[in-house]
Amino acid sequence: MTPQFRLYAIVTTLAFALVTIPAFAMDASQAFVASGCDAPSYDQRTLTDEVQGQVRLNFLLDEKGDVVDAKITGTSGFRVIDKESMRALKACRFNVGVNMGITAGWNNLAFVWKLK
Repeated sequence: MTPQFRLYAIVTTLAFALVTIPAFAMDASQAFVASGCDAPSYDQRTLTDEVQGQVRLNFLLDEKGDVVDAKITGTSGFRVIDKESMRALKACRFNVGVNMGITAGWNNLAFVWKLK
């Protein structure tokens, strides 16, 4: 991955998240970053086409932190970044537990794709 793509990936992801856990806990975007998961990133075509948007996802975690089900609850309007957001989420393994701030069950996350 080139430094330009890495910068876009960092800048464009994890802008906000809603989580179905207590307010004192870490939100899903923080948990995603803390897990060391690879953020979704632009490919050359979507970068050239200047595709932007927000993808909202609802996902189910098992007790081990694996994503066992996921669905798009808010599309960006662009299939390519919707699919890349889903791929990145499903490849992630979260650290589950009260102390980690995310629990097994349904959670929400949004990836914001924005060019700077």
